[in-house]
Amino acid sequence: MKDLWLFTTRFPYGHNEPFLENELPFLSQRFRRIRIVPLIRDEGMRPLPPNVEVMPPPEDPYRSASPWLVLRYARTWSVLRSTVRASAPSDEVLRRRWPEARAAMRQAIQRMHRMRLGLFKDYDPEQVVLYSYWMADQATALSLMRLVDPRVRFLARMHGYDLFAERWPDAWSFFQMFQMTQVERLFIVSQAGKDYLTHRYPERADSCELARLGTFDHGPGPWSPSDTLRIVSCSHIVPLKRVTLLAEALRHVRRPVRWTHFGEGPERPALERAVRALPSHVNVSLPGNVANQQLLAWYRTEPVDLFVHLSSTEGGVPVSMQEATSFGIPLLAADAGGVREIVGPATGTLLPHDPEPLAIAALLDAFQEGPQHTAEFRAGVRAAWSAGFKAEVNFGHFCDRLLHAAEGRA
Repeated sequence: MKDLWLFTTRFPYGHNEPFLENELPFLSQRFRRIRIVPLIRDEGMRPLPPNVEVMPPPEDPYRSASPWLVLRYARTWSVLRSTVRASAPSDEVLRRRWPEARAAMRQAIQRMHRMRLGLFKDYDPEQVVLYSYWMADQATALSLMRLVDPRVRFLARMHGYDLFAERWPDAWSFFQMFQMTQVERLFIVSQAGKDYLTHRYPERADSCELARLGTFDHGPGPWSPSDTLRIVSCSHIVPLKRVTLLAEALRHVRRPVRWTHFGEGPERPALERAVRALPSHVNVSLPGNVANQQLLAWYRTEPVDLFVHLSSTEGGVPVSMQEATSFGIPLLAADAGGVREIVGPATGTLLPHDPEPLAIAALLDAFQEGPQHTAEFRAGVRAAWSAGFKAEVNFGHFCDRLLHAAEGRA
């Protein structure tokens, strides 16, 4: 068995990257020892398998390399600089954003140098598999490490923000082209994401493969028909998730509704204002961020009729939707990214990418008289989840592919 070095943004600190909680137990069974290398420290730490250790994050993860350090890595800097400049979507964007890009490059050089002097002093390519959970800051540092040390071969996942250029200012992810020249193999969490990436980088198509996430089976959620429509949603409260769009739709719903939204974010004040304007027959609960185990416990005890997801952009198949379907909860979701890979006739209703509030309200009003409001349909939702998003199947296959890729096998 080999060792695995797993590069994350914050995990296992805080509440971010919750879907890695599902994957880690499978990795811990397939590797002798796992070193998690987070970039940023956050409050609290989640429980870990016994063969997993956490490397201390740097005190200043965004420190910039000094001019002397840049000069020391002059050849590496030159390759990075030329690739970043070539990736700019236009000359105008390059001129305007170049100071910001250059500052990010100096931070990347500093991260690589810190890795080289610390973690990579113990690196043995025959014994260690390098795996970046995102194609983001850590993957850039690993890409630079590969220029400095050709023995370095790393694998990575891609999700959403690290994949779609449109989610970056001016549609420019400074380092994506550079990362794509260095990464050994990429595992993309949705077919939509894989199609996007291979169209953007056709020369790397053979290095990209689909590797969906998955969730565990906690049994069907409790349910019986009710006069009140019980809705749940779960996401960060940020503009691209369009949580306030659901609040706007609920202004027009005529039947009694109980809506629970899990998640937190900078748009919460706007959401609270929208909630205060809702009619009296719409009851809303905003518990904020909760640990994943608390959320799952809630699903096991609270009856839910419908899970609603109106995000304007997604990379993978949202784990929040996978969890809901595992309990047999039907879905109502806007068509974005990998959403259509889980929303279909067997699981719910796929809305247009930009649904109108009145159209959403009409569907909510009619839901309890429709075919999805039955125990039979909910059993079918669970069956569809089991066929495509079961953790044991998806993560087991992913571990096989990770090990094969690390050994240079197709």
